[in-house]
Amino acid sequence: MLLFLRYLGLAALLGVITHPAAAQDEPVKFGKIEPDVFKPNQYKGADAAPAVVLCDFGTSRIVGAQDGFKVVFERVTRVLVLNKAGYEQANVAVPLYHREGKKEELLNLRGFTYNLVGDKIEKQKLDSKATFEEKLDDRHTLHKFSLPSVREGSIIEYAYTIKSDFLFNLQDWQFQRDVPVAWSEYRTVIPGYFQYKEIPHGYLPYTAQGRDIVGYSTGYTQSTSDHYGTHSAATGSGQQMLLSGKAVRSVWVMKNVPAFREEPFMTTRNDYLAAIDFELDKVVFDPQRPQQVSSTWEKIASELLQEEDFGVRLQGRSPLHSAAEALKAQYPEPNARAAAVVALVQNKVRYNGQERLYATNPLRRVAEQGQGSAAEMNLLLVQTLRDAGLEAQPVLLSTRSHGLVQTEVPLLSQFNYVVAAVTAPNQPDLLLDATEPLVAAGTLPERCLNGQGRLITASGGKWVSLAPKLRHVQLTTARLALDEQGALKGTLREEYSGYAGLAQRHAAAASGAPAYLKAFAQQHAEWQLTDAKVLNLDKPDQSLLLETGLAVPSSAGGNEQRLYVPVMQLFTNAKNPFEHAERAYPVDFGTLQELVTTVQLALPANLAVEELPKPLQLELPNGVGRYSYQVSQEGNTLHLTSRMQLRKTQYLPHEYAALRELFTRSLAKNAEPLVFRRTN
Repeated sequence: MLLFLRYLGLAALLGVITHPAAAQDEPVKFGKIEPDVFKPNQYKGADAAPAVVLCDFGTSRIVGAQDGFKVVFERVTRVLVLNKAGYEQANVAVPLYHREGKKEELLNLRGFTYNLVGDKIEKQKLDSKATFEEKLDDRHTLHKFSLPSVREGSIIEYAYTIKSDFLFNLQDWQFQRDVPVAWSEYRTVIPGYFQYKEIPHGYLPYTAQGRDIVGYSTGYTQSTSDHYGTHSAATGSGQQMLLSGKAVRSVWVMKNVPAFREEPFMTTRNDYLAAIDFELDKVVFDPQRPQQVSSTWEKIASELLQEEDFGVRLQGRSPLHSAAEALKAQYPEPNARAAAVVALVQNKVRYNGQERLYATNPLRRVAEQGQGSAAEMNLLLVQTLRDAGLEAQPVLLSTRSHGLVQTEVPLLSQFNYVVAAVTAPNQPDLLLDATEPLVAAGTLPERCLNGQGRLITASGGKWVSLAPKLRHVQLTTARLALDEQGALKGTLREEYSGYAGLAQRHAAAASGAPAYLKAFAQQHAEWQLTDAKVLNLDKPDQSLLLETGLAVPSSAGGNEQRLYVPVMQLFTNAKNPFEHAERAYPVDFGTLQELVTTVQLALPANLAVEELPKPLQLELPNGVGRYSYQVSQEGNTLHLTSRMQLRKTQYLPHEYAALRELFTRSLAKNAEPLVFRRTN
């Protein structure tokens, strides 16, 4: 994600305009369409898509209104439907905001469906009355409508206007969709009275971008009062004014935007979609006294500590105070005491699966009921840590499914989760989460590994890294004997540590150890497992172990003289997770990764080694990833080791090709067979 800001405001732009947003024609005219636009082969990506957005064009401007200003947003969208899967594009939902009796208005809704019959364009009009509203949440409704008579080859087009009293809610713009977009353009005209932060998202470059200063004027009605009452435009009176000045005109364009596709190792899609958001930063009617609208992290911390469902919950003693007091003497070492407090909270309260930032219930009630949300459990943890004599503070974070936090944008809505931090002078912060009994104290659940968190204190707080201290490590050890037909028999040991252990513990805890072992056997249907068992399931500070006897029927190829055995392929991944040659987004593993497979293979007397795979070492630029393959022979025993190490949690798009090639070549190497010659 592009994590930087620009300011849309007159004062911020004077003297630094380098790409003027010159006046230009609109890229689409509603209702004007020609037959040649129906030809799909002229649109990039159309051959594999259910539909193509031919043009998506929006404008926002601020105009005078009654005792204030309004945002007027206008949009025209045109889409070519290519097959039945694209029919969904005809179902449109427009979100509208409302608060305290005011609401955004959807106006001038219109639309057509166009079908090319021969060389004639037939069109059917959208019935603007055939629409309905649906509640999205407490602040938003969805205004929904569907374009009529859509079939393969149709072009649908719709347009509407939104008028909004909420100046802070300048319409954002999404350039990228689940289908290709041939042209997406957004324009704004912002008078110098208002300054907005521009917050871009995604990794795609603009085709064009510019801004300049233009003249601006708008009508404005100010209510007046006298002994007959209040007068306004609604009563046919009030003071009519014409405001004139300067405005910032901006434009952003993307062309041939590829369809967004979900890929392995991603966080939430909103972290990757090409889009732009805005936040009202200042209102400047008097340059000597600008009004700061956007918040600061220090102000957010102060307000949060006064919130009934957050900071006020931390006041007073914990309902587990007596037990927490006893831990002071029992565990003099701070980290051990913190771990004991986590266990105390976990023994008292069970996580209900709700990721929350606020504790809706009093913490005493949470302890009495024995279950709570993430916020309730972890605020109780903070309170109990303090009662145990430790310096503890709450830490706000955004889970991986919620999105990456932009630290430059002070918005509380970026967070959806809270954990605890134990702080001490000259010591690293110890981050704790009571929701996961399968996680060792000091290790955050994998869902929390997402950039940085905000530690909240009365003085404002600070940013803390959420980078994991543990890796995702899987060690596979097979000790096998090969018979003359190519069958294998011996033992297998899978060792999962760090976040690999956590993932496997979750799987085992969800279904129970017997079902977990059954599922493992089903993944390897050709294997025969005996005396399989899982060890250390309830010991999160130790590696999870799966041990089993193993018999694998022959899958070897060959003839009367030779035998080909792809033994390493049995125990390593068979498929590259990176299917596509190109990727526009980072690969986000969340944790450092290490996968090691070791095979000890005893040979029968009548088989001799004819050819072994050659050793191989591959390394990514700057040493951020490595693969090695080693094979050696001692008497009639072979030793094979395959090791994949990923030394970064995130690989950027320009590193993707090399990362994909590392996986491709490692898979090919692991698939190479051992070649044996029969000696009798």
